[in-house]
Amino acid sequence: MQHLQLSQLKPLTQEERQNAQVAAQQAVMRAVGERPLREAFNRHTASRYPPSVTKLINGLCIVLLLAAFTPSAIRLFVIGSETFGAAVPDNLAMMAVGIATVLTAEIGQVVFSLALATMGTTATTRRLLYASMGIATAIALVGNVQVALPGHMDSPFAWLEAIAPPLLVLSTAYVLKEQLLDSIEMRHANERAYQEAVNLWQSATADPESHPHWMQFYANALRAAIRKANNRRKDALTELTTADWRALVYRELQADNWYSQPIIETQTTEVAEVVEEAPHPLAASANGAYLNHPSE
Repeated sequence: MQHLQLSQLKPLTQEERQNAQVAAQQAVMRAVGERPLREAFNRHTASRYPPSVTKLINGLCIVLLLAAFTPSAIRLFVIGSETFGAAVPDNLAMMAVGIATVLTAEIGQVVFSLALATMGTTATTRRLLYASMGIATAIALVGNVQVALPGHMDSPFAWLEAIAPPLLVLSTAYVLKEQLLDSIEMRHANERAYQEAVNLWQSATADPESHPHWMQFYANALRAAIRKANNRRKDALTELTTADWRALVYRELQADNWYSQPIIETQTTEVAEVVEEAPHPLAASANGAYLNHPSE
């Protein structure tokens, strides 16, 4: 098409160019998408085990914990209340101390073991927690042995039945601690991936014109506006080549700079690069076409 025919096409007004700029910004926003949702990242990091296996392990641990806790707790209640009653013969006080002994020994093992998963970040803290866990385990072992073994000192099973429950409580607490650590690591990885996605979304939406393919979106928006402004000359529009569209878009880019003598080379270069380079997938939403595909 000759230069005279291009000049016969109606140029855009300032308002139409501004509308095209807004349309290009909106196209960038649509291409970037909505703000990432936290729920979409709940399963971003896969666990080493299927959720069903993890739930099964947790369920079995709770069952084992209750099974080991029951005989040990009974013996600790007895030894705690009787030992305290020898000095303070008060039934209510003896019952309270018996319960406190159970909590100190058995629950203390579990609490200090699980606390290592979340609070054992420094050497001092870890030493303190390990010492506390050792004290709780010692109370549980000594209390169980003192109650279970009198009259059964020669029975191997009596020794095993006295020592095994508090040790099993400690081992089960360790398994639960490892499960808790895996859960914490997964949650942290999911949160980190979510924050990275939000940061990328914010940087892309804060200034659409800083998008690496902004000129592609803007050129498509200008072309759509030129088509709309010259909708009565559809036959002439269908005959336009890529070079013609490049010239028309460049004319609109320079329309507001008529008072300035120097030509803005950067925009010319960007438009040329838009035509020469392969279109980016994100630009597909900008009016459904690219500058280097003139016919629609």
